[in-house]
Amino acid sequence: MNANLHTLSPGDLLAALEGAVGAPHVLTGDADRRFYSTDVFRQADQLCVAVVRPGTIDELQAVVRTCAGRQAPIVVRGGGASYTDGFLAVKPGTVCIDASRLKRIDVNAAAMYVTVEPGVTWAELNDALKPLGLRTPMWGPFSGLAATVAGGMSHYAVNYGSGLYGISAESLVGMDVILANGDLLSTGSGGGEGALPFFRHYGPDLAGLFVGDAGAFGVKARISLRLLQRPEGFAASSWGFPDGESCLKALMEIGKLGVVAQNFGLDPRQQKTALTRMESADPLQAAWSVFKSARSPVDGFLQVARMGLAGRNFLKKAVYSAHFSTEGLTDAEARQKIAAVRAIAGRYGAEVANSIPTYFNANPFMELLPILGPNGERWKPTHGVLPFTAVLKHHADFEALLAEYRDRMQQHRVQLTRMLMTFSTNAFIYEPTFLWEDAQSVYHERVYPAALLPKVPKHPDNPSGRALVKELKHRIQDLCEKNGASHMQVGKDYPYLRTRRSATRELVIALKRLLDPHNLMNPGALGLPVD
Repeated sequence: MNANLHTLSPGDLLAALEGAVGAPHVLTGDADRRFYSTDVFRQADQLCVAVVRPGTIDELQAVVRTCAGRQAPIVVRGGGASYTDGFLAVKPGTVCIDASRLKRIDVNAAAMYVTVEPGVTWAELNDALKPLGLRTPMWGPFSGLAATVAGGMSHYAVNYGSGLYGISAESLVGMDVILANGDLLSTGSGGGEGALPFFRHYGPDLAGLFVGDAGAFGVKARISLRLLQRPEGFAASSWGFPDGESCLKALMEIGKLGVVAQNFGLDPRQQKTALTRMESADPLQAAWSVFKSARSPVDGFLQVARMGLAGRNFLKKAVYSAHFSTEGLTDAEARQKIAAVRAIAGRYGAEVANSIPTYFNANPFMELLPILGPNGERWKPTHGVLPFTAVLKHHADFEALLAEYRDRMQQHRVQLTRMLMTFSTNAFIYEPTFLWEDAQSVYHERVYPAALLPKVPKHPDNPSGRALVKELKHRIQDLCEKNGASHMQVGKDYPYLRTRRSATRELVIALKRLLDPHNLMNPGALGLPVD
């Protein structure tokens, strides 16, 4: 394969790709190739040879067949929000497929499922379903304006609805996947002749092979998700905690109830940023928001009184906070669930204005503003998915790591913030995020909202800061391995294959060889061999 790849005629490959999708949709300029070879964190050492933008599933299939016939590697870029080298090329001659033109949404309200093409974002899907009074169970991450449903299956996604319904994959009922040779495979009930893709679990769960695979096993062509009636009831509650342990304990104990639709906790630095952007300065409005979310007028007055005793400045004193949202058929049902949240959270902290979760309920999907910090810093998240039994130890280990690196971080202008979240009733996301002063990349120049970018502070190149971020990232990964963490968005960054038991590792490698014998599908993903 390698010999063929290096003797390929680039002109022959590009001409064939242009024949498949039309010359205007094959991008070969240096600026485009650099942008499509750069994610949130870094630029690939190997630029893609071309960017191809198919407009139909037939064209997508033709692109894969064209690359297969010439043994050209493929990476697929959806919303481009990866920070784990998810769509970055590692081999010469790699073709990047940009799925952003594949936007079809087919709703089968009678059978309660929806099928989308791989360029559809979570925000676009939510907008299409909302007028019908429908929703998917898990209905998107914060980055849903850019993040695609297909990306949420290749790399997993979590947030809205995850407290009740788990991660993105748990809303999936079927997929059409284009294999490395160009064949199209349908999973679940949709794999039958003339059958609808409404049910995932018919025979072996073939869809599971292509979920969380980082695109290593195939290209997602169509994704089907189950639907539910959109809940009309909503309630929210926000809390401040004197320390991290109190916040973590409250999050876990509340998560076990199985009543929270979504939640997130913020450490002191994250909390200050959130308050700057979203917290209302009107104390009457804050009190009214808490009163409205109470289960009765009497309970509402009690909650407002407690908030007043806690003080409006509670969250401004650099404490941890957590924010909970519930839903139900009616507001009364949602408020009843919030009452259960309050009964637990009140043992660990004090209630404050719930403007942050209320804001996100009304405006769930934000522009990709976090890719630059509030003072123009570069941004790079990392995370671990932990069992509840390991969370407090992981937190203590992380605090010790911060203490060890505090002076060097200050010297090289590197900061770490944390977001915390539970999903389902048994999993905890501990997500440290790096912010460091450094020069912007082509990714920031193209993705950050153009009207706002000129107002963002710029910083000089900071190679020592980047090096420290990489060093700290590896140390955090060591903590994750020691404490038994799993990961979403594996890409080529997290050590999936290296950390698997031998039988699991051998099976994954065998599946790769069977489905992609020439190693054309996102080589290096999941820690699989590049060559």
